[in-house]
Amino acid sequence: MIAEDASRDAILAEIGADADMAAKLDSYVRILEEWQQNLSLIGPGTLPHIWQRHIMDSAQLMPFIKPETGAIMDVGSGAGFPGLVLAILYGERLQRPIQLVESDGRKCRFLKAVANETGANVRVTHKRIEDLIANWPATITARAVAPLDKLLNWTSKQHHPGLTCVFMKGKKATEELTKLENYQKIYPTVRIDTHASITHPDGVILRLSGFQKTSNSSDKQLKSQTKPQTKPQAKPRLKGRSQPNHWKNKTASNKGYK
Repeated sequence: MIAEDASRDAILAEIGADADMAAKLDSYVRILEEWQQNLSLIGPGTLPHIWQRHIMDSAQLMPFIKPETGAIMDVGSGAGFPGLVLAILYGERLQRPIQLVESDGRKCRFLKAVANETGANVRVTHKRIEDLIANWPATITARAVAPLDKLLNWTSKQHHPGLTCVFMKGKKATEELTKLENYQKIYPTVRIDTHASITHPDGVILRLSGFQKTSNSSDKQLKSQTKPQTKPQAKPRLKGRSQPNHWKNKTASNKGYK
């Protein structure tokens, strides 16, 4: 477990960042601190521990993602965690820009400002996740965006057999996984591997694979299950007329970043 009060230098050493990466991450943190004064990008209480709570927290996903295998899509990017950090650390290993999907225009401007300053290989998309066309990325990442069932719903257009989802969750991860039992018929082949976070005792990294392309009928069924069920109103009676799981879940401990 990486201590919350770990210094910048200790985090950079843990990540294995070279001088160029360190300079770009320094610029990222500086710009974030400037924008944070007028725009809520991260929790104010986490700002003093930004290197551990956000930079290291994002970097720990690197062992779970192979950038050489194809496109990476980071949904609900917000302040750029984890997508923007990964773009800086992967550097030339990226086959194409990491797509940062964010619905808040102000945060999109922030992401572009960091990308322009650092030269990070990213593409900022100002849209809601569910409004994206099917891009079929190799990997989808998400951090503190929405419950797992909603994430699967919102990203359903992107599902295909080669997809891997890497979602960062908190202490409600077990509760969210339990709710997924209702989706057994929709995603019968999906495998979920659970790994402990190295930055927070309640943190969990979920790695989902084994997707199939979601059919239109399955997509509609998934959306209907995420909506609250309402009791239909009875039709008025007319006078003189008669009234017509299992999910494969393997728990494994993350042995560390390196």
